[in-house]
Amino acid sequence: MKHVLSADQFSRSDLDHIMKRSAEMADILALGGSKLCDGKILGALFYEPSTRTRLSFETAMMRLGGKVISETDVTFSSQTKGEVIEDTIRIVGGYADIIAIRTKQKGEAKLAAHYSPVPVLNGGDGSGEHPTQSLLDLYTIFKHHKIGEKPLNVTFVGDLKYGRTVHSLAKILRQYEGVNIQYVAPEEIQMPEEYIKDGDSIHTELHDEILQQADVIYDTRMQKERFEDVETFNRVRNAFIFTPEMVGKMKPDAILMHPLPRVNEIQQAVDKLPQAKYFEQALNGVPVRMALIAEALEI
Repeated sequence: MKHVLSADQFSRSDLDHIMKRSAEMADILALGGSKLCDGKILGALFYEPSTRTRLSFETAMMRLGGKVISETDVTFSSQTKGEVIEDTIRIVGGYADIIAIRTKQKGEAKLAAHYSPVPVLNGGDGSGEHPTQSLLDLYTIFKHHKIGEKPLNVTFVGDLKYGRTVHSLAKILRQYEGVNIQYVAPEEIQMPEEYIKDGDSIHTELHDEILQQADVIYDTRMQKERFEDVETFNRVRNAFIFTPEMVGKMKPDAILMHPLPRVNEIQQAVDKLPQAKYFEQALNGVPVRMALIAEALEI
């Protein structure tokens, strides 16, 4: 595994291995880290806003004993002078041993990997994919449900058209038997056809029956920055708001996930409920990205 670019690249055996390695990294993390990447450098290139993804990549590298160089604002990048990403990647690949990148354009991470002399980890490419997020999402589900061993009802809610996290996770869940997927979104931002398969359920309303039957609900933010017009955004922005009353209708062992940041789609009063797992989910990004860094560097 040189690059991590798309959920499509992972087989079931790959996923099982990454989940096992992530659990091992969680144990290492609990002991304060290791020196597995001593002498190695991560180049973090984030050309869209990021908190959890960028910081968890950087934390993962430092917990492995490595170092980080970063560029987090495109306005201070040579791209503002007209430099193409191909040239940027060639240079940063000469400075660092591995690159984590977030870009504004769909497919740009794959372009970067084509020109990079070192492994590239896709930290989100526009409205395309976010494969490392989907792996930490899978790890979070693994910690609470025996995925692949019994039927699992997974419901995606919110901005499914532009939500790159759900695009990648939906692909990865196809590798496991017994996973039933539902999509709940206004028609304007429903899941793109390319990610929908036979047997999936599509809804525009979040009914009580959906809440009661779900084992996993994956909520997403309405991404104002990706909408083509403000009018559409304003029409759907408050389509679904999770309240304590709504979450209370979920199974006691069901989990409510969210890639964060949230705006108003999950009320803060929900945080104290046992189903709320989005903060744990975010913290799982560190051991999973530790595992991916180690795998990509063949350590």
